[in-house]
Amino acid sequence: MNRLRKLKAILEDKKDSCAIIFGSPNLFYFLEYSGAGALIYCDSRFTLLVPALEMYRAENVKDVDIAIYYPSKILENVIEGNIFRAIEKIVNKSNIMLDVSWVEASTYKALSEKYKVIDFSNEIVRLREVKDNDEIERIRKAGEITAVAMKIGMEKLSEGTSNEKQVAGIIDMTMRSMGAEDYAFPSIVAFGENSAYPHHIPTDRVLGNNDIVLFDIGAKYNGYCFDSTRTFVFKNSEAKKVYEVVLEAQMEAIDAVRDGVMASEVDITARRVIEKAGYGKYFIHSTGHGVGVEIHESPAVSMNSKQILKENMIITVEPGIYLKGRFGIRIEDTLIVTKGKPIVLETAYKLL
Repeated sequence: MNRLRKLKAILEDKKDSCAIIFGSPNLFYFLEYSGAGALIYCDSRFTLLVPALEMYRAENVKDVDIAIYYPSKILENVIEGNIFRAIEKIVNKSNIMLDVSWVEASTYKALSEKYKVIDFSNEIVRLREVKDNDEIERIRKAGEITAVAMKIGMEKLSEGTSNEKQVAGIIDMTMRSMGAEDYAFPSIVAFGENSAYPHHIPTDRVLGNNDIVLFDIGAKYNGYCFDSTRTFVFKNSEAKKVYEVVLEAQMEAIDAVRDGVMASEVDITARRVIEKAGYGKYFIHSTGHGVGVEIHESPAVSMNSKQILKENMIITVEPGIYLKGRFGIRIEDTLIVTKGKPIVLETAYKLL
C-alpha cells in the first residue's frame, strides 16, 4: 500500500527506534482497518497488533503481519496478556516513536516507563493532509451523497409540522440509503433563533412562519468525510442583509485559496469582509479546516495558522455571523486546493 511505503520512508532512517501508531483514523488511513489495535514498525516490518475480538476483521488487512493478544492462551499463536505485554514481545528497541496526539495519558505513561518516547505526530499530520486520487474520489462521492440529502431535507420542510429532529433524521436516513456508512458528524438542523448556535443539537422546535433554516451536514463514504452548510432565508430583511455579507466573505475567501497560500490568509480574507460590514465580533470561529478520514483535520484555516496550502489538500471555507436570540448565518463548501482556482464541491445553490 502506497501510504505504508510513505510511512516506511519516514521511519527507515530511525534504525534505533521502533514506531507504534494508535488511533482509529490513523489505522484506517494506513491500513483501511476499522477496529481496535496498534500498528507497529520494527526491523523494517509492519505488524498490526489487535485484541482477539478483532482477529477476524484483521484477517482482511494486507501488507502487514498480524499479531493477536488475549488475557489467556485460548488459541495458538496468541500473545498471552494485555496490549502492553504484547508490545514488549514485538518491540525490541529502547526508543519508540509515537503519534502522541492519539495516545491516551495512561498508555503514554505505561510506555514511557519502559521506553524513551519520541513524538512524531507532525510527520503523520503531514502525510495525511495532502490527499491522493483515491481519497479525493471518496470525498467527492461523500459530497454527492450529501447533496442529495441536502435536497431531500429542504423538500421535507413543512411549516407548522416539521421539527428539527425529524428533518435531521430524514437527512441521516437519506445519506445511508445513498450508500454512506454513517454521517461524518451529527447532522445540524436549526430553525429560527437556534441557528445562532454554531453547533446546535436538533430539538423538537417546529418550523415557524418564515423561520431561517440552517443545515450543516456531511456523509461519510468508504471511510472519508464531507462537510457542507446552507442557510435558507425567507422574508427576514435583516437576515438577508447578513446573508449577503457572509456570502461575499465566503466567495472572497474561496478566491484566495490556492497552492502556496498561507491558510491564515484565507481566514483573514473572510474576516476582513465581515469586519468591514460591522459584524466582526459575531464571527466566532475559524474560517475552515481540513477534511479526510476525520471531519476536522490539518490544515487549520484560522487566523493563527502557520500552514501553507498545498495542491490536493481538501479544506472547508465556512464563515458565519451569529446573533444570539435572533438568527445565525453560515455558508460552507468543501474545496480541493489546486495550483489555480480551487475546485468547489457544491451541494446546493446559495440562494436567499
